[in-house]
Amino acid sequence: MVPRPLSNPPNPWLSTEVEYLDEIPPAELEVYEDHTREILSHNDSPDVGFSWSVNPYRGCFHACAYCMAGETPILMGDGTTRSLADIRAGDVVYGTVLRGKYRRYARTPVLAHWQTLKKAFRVTLEDGTALVASGDHRFLTERGWKYVTGRTSGAGRRPHLTAGNSLLGTGAPCIVRKRDIEGRALKNAARLRLMSVEPLGVELPMYDITTGTGDFIANGVVSHNCYARPTHEYLGFGAGTDFDRKITVKPEAPRLLREAFERRSWKGELVVFSGVTDCYQPLEASYRLTRGCLEVCAEYRNPVGIITKSPLIERDLDLLQEIQRTARVSVSVSVPLWNREHAHAIEPYVATPERRMKTIERLASAGLSVGVNVAPVIPGLSDADIPRILEAAHAAGARRAGFVFLRLPGSVKQVFEQRLRETLPLRADRVLNRVREARGGKLYDSRFGIRGRGDGQYADATRALFEATVKRLGMNEGFGAEVREDTFRPPGRGRQLPLL
Repeated sequence: MVPRPLSNPPNPWLSTEVEYLDEIPPAELEVYEDHTREILSHNDSPDVGFSWSVNPYRGCFHACAYCMAGETPILMGDGTTRSLADIRAGDVVYGTVLRGKYRRYARTPVLAHWQTLKKAFRVTLEDGTALVASGDHRFLTERGWKYVTGRTSGAGRRPHLTAGNSLLGTGAPCIVRKRDIEGRALKNAARLRLMSVEPLGVELPMYDITTGTGDFIANGVVSHNCYARPTHEYLGFGAGTDFDRKITVKPEAPRLLREAFERRSWKGELVVFSGVTDCYQPLEASYRLTRGCLEVCAEYRNPVGIITKSPLIERDLDLLQEIQRTARVSVSVSVPLWNREHAHAIEPYVATPERRMKTIERLASAGLSVGVNVAPVIPGLSDADIPRILEAAHAAGARRAGFVFLRLPGSVKQVFEQRLRETLPLRADRVLNRVREARGGKLYDSRFGIRGRGDGQYADATRALFEATVKRLGMNEGFGAEVREDTFRPPGRGRQLPLL
């Protein structure tokens, strides 16, 4: 079913009950209605501790767009150039890949191409090269990936171009011979010193592409691109910012859940919100679909589990307490990092770790079963945070704790590595080496039982640190017996009897 767009999507931050961020991003989004016929998703993976989940939303509002002017010449796979506006999915261009210690030029397919409207800036280099890009676009410098501009409002820092930076690439003009670039390391790349970044004072049509390597050569400079999100492509959307700004909502989610509970085959199993995207992402402040589904669970006395990073869950304390009285509800608040700078780099638009601890405290004070999910544990970055996270969560009232080792399946490996190199360049190699150490020399191991725990001495030591801290704090004692699945009772029918 093709999602239907809405002409006037709501402001996702329109709620006085939400305390999310140090900085609220502009609400530039498209909302699509997904009139799916089912709302319950079944899971049979042995690595996941539940069988049924509800996902009222698909896509994530927390991200940026990275775009350039349409006339920007892009280095094609045959050594010629073509304007960015004229690039199409299926074309082959040059990007870069990491091989050993060095980033090297490599041919890569274009996976998606799109246009938007952005405030324009002119980036001028010492050889006279000029590039017109949005402030959110990024270029490769001698100090890693940097945005064209810093943040224009609100708190929070991000690495951006400053005087003295040098941009890396082939240099302009960027028409080259394949034999002169194929596989060449960027350690020999041209280093073009930045002269100025000037706002043009106007919004211009901007273009961007998604490539297989995650970057491309724009007017002789290595340029960052947006990423494809495969699950969004299944809906018929494009890549990159489609996932960030084209959010699908299931407006009939509460009705569909009620219909599922009315089926004689439903036995009142635990339902978890959400298995894909955070059920309390910003749009929930306006749509209230998660709350609507929880109202159905309360009506039918169906046990509920919730996984979230968002303080918005505090809005529904009254409803959660009602479910707690008639069935059972458990909440896990995800806190993968404690260092605020690291958290801002990896999760730039999520509530701070300290704010999430306040959520744990409020949930626990309301009499709810609440835990902390140290997930994902990022080796070489957040593993040292484990005791501090668990201690803070325990002090706030959490009595359960979960652990999930960093998983990088498919294209997520590339997304994570580039985010890491952009925001924490001095930590990147250490983290990636630790991941490989815990994955048998690879960035991912898909084996059941291993993919969520890691393997080898380093992974075992990280897990041991978690388990020792949990034991010291007395967490997870008696866990496993607290979620009852015999409370389900359709309204007006009395207690459901088993079929003989």
